[in-house]
Amino acid sequence: MFEFKLALKYLMKNKKESVLIIACIVVAITLILGVDIGSNSIQLNQIDMAREIAGYYDGTLKTNSKGNIEKLKQINGVYNVNTVKDLGKFIPKDGLISKLYTYNENYLKALNYKLVSGRLPKNEREIVVDKKIFEKSNEVNILNKSIYATNKIDYKVNGEEKIYSKKNKYKVVGVISKEEQYYTTGNEEAMGGAELFTFVKTNESSIPKKLLNYDTVFNLKGVTPENIDVKFSKLREDYNPKLDSSVDIRQDTRSGISSNEYLDSTLRHFKDQQDNNQVQSKIFIIVIAAFTIVNFFNIILTKLITQIGYLRVIGMSNKKVIKFYLIQIAILFSVGSIIGFISSIIFARYAMSTIVTLKMFDISDFSKIKLNIPYFIVFKALVIVLFILLITVIIPVLKSLRKYPIDIINNTDKIRYKTKYNKKITKTLLKNNLLRNKIKTLVSIVVISFSGIMVIDGFDTNLNYIHNQIDQYSSYSPHKYNYFIKPDFNANEIIEKVSDADISKIKSIDGVKDLKVQNDARGILITEKGKVSKIYMDEYGDTGSSLNTQDVDFVIEGMKDIDKLNEFVKEGNMKSLNDSTGDYINIAVCNNFYYIKDAIYKPVVKDLKLGDILNFKIKTTNTDGNYYHKDLKFRVSVILDDDYSRKSETNFVDPIVLMNFDNFNKITNGFYNQEVFFNSKEESYKTVSKLLENIKEKNKYLYIYNGQDHKLEFRITFPIIISLLVFVSALFNMYMTISLNISNNLREFSILRAIGLNKKSLKKLVVWESITYALLGSLLATIVISIKQLKYIKYVKEVFINHIGMDIKIKSIYMPPKEAIIFMVIIILFAFLVGYTKAKSIDKINIIDGINKN
Repeated sequence: MFEFKLALKYLMKNKKESVLIIACIVVAITLILGVDIGSNSIQLNQIDMAREIAGYYDGTLKTNSKGNIEKLKQINGVYNVNTVKDLGKFIPKDGLISKLYTYNENYLKALNYKLVSGRLPKNEREIVVDKKIFEKSNEVNILNKSIYATNKIDYKVNGEEKIYSKKNKYKVVGVISKEEQYYTTGNEEAMGGAELFTFVKTNESSIPKKLLNYDTVFNLKGVTPENIDVKFSKLREDYNPKLDSSVDIRQDTRSGISSNEYLDSTLRHFKDQQDNNQVQSKIFIIVIAAFTIVNFFNIILTKLITQIGYLRVIGMSNKKVIKFYLIQIAILFSVGSIIGFISSIIFARYAMSTIVTLKMFDISDFSKIKLNIPYFIVFKALVIVLFILLITVIIPVLKSLRKYPIDIINNTDKIRYKTKYNKKITKTLLKNNLLRNKIKTLVSIVVISFSGIMVIDGFDTNLNYIHNQIDQYSSYSPHKYNYFIKPDFNANEIIEKVSDADISKIKSIDGVKDLKVQNDARGILITEKGKVSKIYMDEYGDTGSSLNTQDVDFVIEGMKDIDKLNEFVKEGNMKSLNDSTGDYINIAVCNNFYYIKDAIYKPVVKDLKLGDILNFKIKTTNTDGNYYHKDLKFRVSVILDDDYSRKSETNFVDPIVLMNFDNFNKITNGFYNQEVFFNSKEESYKTVSKLLENIKEKNKYLYIYNGQDHKLEFRITFPIIISLLVFVSALFNMYMTISLNISNNLREFSILRAIGLNKKSLKKLVVWESITYALLGSLLATIVISIKQLKYIKYVKEVFINHIGMDIKIKSIYMPPKEAIIFMVIIILFAFLVGYTKAKSIDKINIIDGINKN
């Protein structure tokens, strides 16, 4: 009890130090716990929202056998199995394309579909449709109306591509909808889109039984971010032991089993954050939190050791001394923990509300976000801080207890630096102060440098010129163009295209540049299996086919300005594309496909040469709107290198065939996709936008991307908030260091004043010491960031330039990021202000009182 009262009285007497220790504990807990709560809440809310968007299921099975569905049901851990018949695609004349499934209410619920108008189907040929299908239709209200739509199925017979196409009559009795984010997520810039669904009530199959497939959704017990691959690997092994269950579930094309795409990507994002960036950030944060506490106790270490000597002199045993300090730690830790826990929640809530306001995340709107605070992360944060606190205090206490009390009291910091080499007293004292307590100096510098690394890395733009060049090779169009026009994701290929007149108007606008019109369709090369490269056959070959031929997917492009391809010509002459005669159409071939495993293009057709005749078939429609394959023969007159594939906007990994547009338009009969890309100067934005509005009015199924509506804006992300929090903690550390240095060196300053050193020199000493910490800390941060960037530049040279062959220009002289200079200026300015402000307290020093101060 005596030790408790003494400890409490001591803490009350030394209020300033007690408050600062509590502040250190609060900062440390807020750094560790606040960041944990924020990141944990963000990710778990994303996972919940992903389920709402995509549906409450974990995986799907696509099969043509009911027996496989029964097999799936028998696997341990699989539950909530719901199946529908896959009837192919539902293609209305005036509307978007959707998948056509038989009606199953539980399946709809699993996909999180809700009825928004009408009723669910009860009778034969009654359908419910996704709200987006007829949203742009000329029909004001589609509900309870009969419509005609084409039922289309792509299928294979012995590896040969076939099409089933039939026009049917349906009655729309209901409209269904998913969460709005389902339709917008990943499709803001029309680079992807959401699959739409139509469900029909039918007692007997409306398609031939041989074409019937089943689509099943199911849940899998215990799927977490950490075990998603293991769970699906075990599932596929149980489903069919002959399959290679080690293949990534996202790339598995053999088993028919796949994961919920939205949920899968969110779980993996959560795991990646935990494994990579956030782990590194959290380690940084723990180190900074540790240094915050260590820094404080290092500054007051001399005073702490002297106190131990006095306690020993008055007769307190070693055991009671330790108990005395443990009680202090317990009191300070208890108060600091309570305040730290509250400040962590406030920080996390503020950080989350900032993110909510700025709509930072794609797979969540965060309008109903809740903080997730598991007991484990609270316990972990408190244990880490308590451990740091105990180690920081107990180790010097135990060391001191081994010495005689009188030796402890008489012990003073020894100045090891030899002053005879210095002419200026301020410079000498500065070096002495920095060198006599190296640990304090090192900790102060490290805290500043760690925060600098996080802040500079979070705001850095130094290598953007490299990223921009890499983006030019990306198929992600917004990286390269201000504007582009393309069909809506689920639009039919036969929609009206942008006319030549409108394209000419775009081209004629002053300031428009880089105009590119791309017309493409899907085609299938039919060739002997022996002529297809082994690496392509291993990746995409139909091993189950009994035919000697192999179907190879190609992209077919129609070019109006074939001269633009001259830079990519490997063999042949582009002008030959205009000289097609007889039964053959002259083509240029880019005979490469993107091999994902090696991240490089590989050849498809072996020994392809000029003059080869290639058999193709393409998909088109007849006057009734039914689909069929048209057989064609092409002559190879030009061979292109793989640079064309790299710079293509089609975003396909398949090989490419090119021909002049007249031949292309003739063979496709208008059944193709058209995409228009261009850039524009700022002064032309209004003119361009007005013209694009007119184009949109002519074709409701076009998507127009306006780069001015998607400008990159500065957004406060959670990592930036963490960086700013760490930066504030670094400023706090610096303020605390300078404040305590003056307080603890009061006796030394008084002695220096007594021997004749003027106040101005002492003030300079305080300011220069403060600036030195800031300068060395920011320099260290700049060096670390520079090393990291130089390593990245080396990686770009080895992989993107030497291996892949990209033409990326690297600056001959590397310069550190300007953000490092800005950080250095800010931290030095703050150090100067703190030092200058605190140095004024020297004016109040009473020499006699200061010398007598213990």
